[in-house]
Amino acid sequence: MGSIFSFGSRKADTNGSFIGWEIRYDGVLSVALIDDVPFAGISGPWPDGNYALTWWSSRDADAQPTLEFYPSMDDARQRVEDVAGQVARAA
Repeated sequence: MGSIFSFGSRKADTNGSFIGWEIRYDGVLSVALIDDVPFAGISGPWPDGNYALTWWSSRDADAQPTLEFYPSMDDARQRVEDVAGQVARAA
C-alpha cells in the first residue's frame, strides 16, 4: 500500500528571487526560506478553496504566528515576495 504524501522536501524554482521555496507533502505545503531559515508557510487548498499563509517572522518564541488567506498559491506567494522585498529594502 502506497502513501498519500511523500514527506521529503524539494526545492522549487525561485525565478531569480532571493527567497528559497521548499515544496513539501506533494505540494500541499510551500515553505519560504531566506538564508535557509523558514519564515513563512503556505498550505492548501483547504476545503473552502483558499490557501493559508502563516508567517513565522518573529524571533520571539512566545509570539503567535500571523495567518492570512488567499484564493490561490500564486497570490499567497506574491504576498510573501512583496513583504520580503519591503523588509529587504528597509534593512
